[in-house]
Amino acid sequence: MFQMPYLDHAGSTLPSKTQLEELAKIQTQLILANPHSHHSTAIKTQQIVSSARHRILRYFNTTADDYFVVFTNNTTHALKIVAENFNFGQKTQEGVVSEISTILKGGSSNFAYFNDSHHSVVGLRHVVLGKVDTISCVNEDVVTENNIPEVENSLFVFTAMSNFCGKKYYLNLIEKLQNKGWSVCVDAAALVSSTPLDLTAHHPNFVAFSFYKIFGYPTGIGALLVRKDSSKSIEKTSFAGGTVQSVDEMTMHFVLRDFERAYEEGTINSYGIAQLQKGFEEIERCGGMKAIQSHTYDLRSKAVQMLQSKTHPNGKKVIEIYSQPDNQVSPETQGAIVAFNLMRPDNGYYGYTEVEKMCAIFGIELRTGCFCNIGACKKYLGITSEMIKENMSKGKRCGDEIDLINGRPTGAVRISFGRMSTEQDIEVLEQMIDTCFVSSDRVFSPSLQNLKIDSFLPTVVNLFSFPIKSVGSVAKRSYELTPRGFKHDREFLIVKDDVTLNLKMHPELCRLTATIVNDEELHIQTFDQNDNLFIPMSLSLKENDAKVVCKKTIATLDCGDKVGQWLENALDMTNCRLLRVAEESTKNFVQDSPFLLINEASVYMLARHINMDVQDILTRFRSNIVVRGLPPFIEDTAKRLSIENLEFEVFERKLASNYVCSGLGGRQMHSMRNDMRGSDDRREGSEFAVGASRL
Repeated sequence: MFQMPYLDHAGSTLPSKTQLEELAKIQTQLILANPHSHHSTAIKTQQIVSSARHRILRYFNTTADDYFVVFTNNTTHALKIVAENFNFGQKTQEGVVSEISTILKGGSSNFAYFNDSHHSVVGLRHVVLGKVDTISCVNEDVVTENNIPEVENSLFVFTAMSNFCGKKYYLNLIEKLQNKGWSVCVDAAALVSSTPLDLTAHHPNFVAFSFYKIFGYPTGIGALLVRKDSSKSIEKTSFAGGTVQSVDEMTMHFVLRDFERAYEEGTINSYGIAQLQKGFEEIERCGGMKAIQSHTYDLRSKAVQMLQSKTHPNGKKVIEIYSQPDNQVSPETQGAIVAFNLMRPDNGYYGYTEVEKMCAIFGIELRTGCFCNIGACKKYLGITSEMIKENMSKGKRCGDEIDLINGRPTGAVRISFGRMSTEQDIEVLEQMIDTCFVSSDRVFSPSLQNLKIDSFLPTVVNLFSFPIKSVGSVAKRSYELTPRGFKHDREFLIVKDDVTLNLKMHPELCRLTATIVNDEELHIQTFDQNDNLFIPMSLSLKENDAKVVCKKTIATLDCGDKVGQWLENALDMTNCRLLRVAEESTKNFVQDSPFLLINEASVYMLARHINMDVQDILTRFRSNIVVRGLPPFIEDTAKRLSIENLEFEVFERKLASNYVCSGLGGRQMHSMRNDMRGSDDRREGSEFAVGASRL
């Protein structure tokens, strides 16, 4: 199973390889039907659904004597069922609520939630707007025994754990609220991803969550747990397919089915429900949720320690972490989440979009923004309601790339851990931070020797075909494949006095670029684009003596005097000729393998050390394939590489230092490479490129 540095378990944890294999197996054998029918397959489906309800209750340490299980699409759906159907009683005030209170109100018909709530919770206020007298958005400090007023017909939607920073809210507050008359609906989506929830220790009236947060798969399945003695506090006033015992289309008559089926409108996701059992088995294989909590909390602690240790040479901190005070952090109070921003040496901020782009280069997957929790974002980043409106007037929208306004962050970076997370995930993150955001002349990153390239899923970001060997080109979205590699790749060659020109010995070749236009003509132009040459691909050419190129004897054709004269003028050289591979040849002017691949993260490290533009370096390396999503230099020991479901064999690693800068020799480049890696590796005779391998 691929396990690249995935640090977004709060967004969705990942299924394990074993889990997916077992699911694939049962899917080929399992036949289910609509549980509303009465034939044998439908009855089997009903039994599987019933069994799943009992398994869910057992997982939360409760039984069907105490709770109903209503299957939903997700947490949001479960929360809306409660808000839409909750009995708020008779309103005492006319009109709708126009202001949000910062304290809890007494009396009847109240709705409340924490500042630190997911948008799925905050959005419920508009569901209940015409049904309630007050809406309160409060800090947890307000929810104390002395500050909780007596109420009736009132609903508090309780965030169990912040999806922004991982702060866990004291579940004993549930009972304090209930003692004053509040019905409590727990949003457990973030909590259940890495923390056990015991419904014998706490007895919320409602619990909403999604299963993919726990297992990673299946998605599209959630649940609403309803305490049986609270079932009368929500009252369904409509019906749909499968929810009624009796109905008359000509009158207003209808009678709902039993509680769970009354709220499960239409046909439920029977196949998804059947797959839950494999998710529970996966949790058991990991030692249970308590073991997962311990594992993820330990990783979170190590990540915080690493982040807090980072400083610029001037002593300024690199990381600003958003969390509760360290002395209040424990497995009982803190989930496996760290929210932070990166800071410049002058105390300014790096935008989170820039951080995310660097993470993509290094193969790290995390989350940025406000994570659908504007209340926490305001609290920890010092954003006000006025600033939100001002930022919107400047074009800021949820999910966009506007990460700094007036120098202040509009969101944060979030990392989160799950049952399959490892310390290596933290090491790769540290390497990225050291390389890209710590102001220093030398970077000594932790050893990543235990990382394997097949743990990553690199993606292709650029494809190149170079018509003329050692001459630059431009990227395209796709190329036709031939037995020699990309079509027209290294099909032409420049010689001087019958000697092959290469970039290492003749940096003048950097002045030229060459492309094939519509498969009809070769277009050569100078770097300043002041001079252009077009050569029809159908041009009749003169046979030339075979050339030995890259230790291969290749039949060639001469492109003629006019082309030779143009090259002499463009390169300030004499006796230049352009040769083309003869049509009958099975070879081209490349080395023994058809593709050259380069790792963008390795190039980024090189660019930082020689103060050169990344794109300029990529152009000079003349790689056919540029990949993103690998830590730097991990390719040094690779023998095989999987890219977007295609398998490549690594033929050799190639020293390419002089392609980048003619002033850097191979030994100097090799030493600099080891400085960047923080390694004393001095393997004699090994060829490498910074991120480049022949495939």
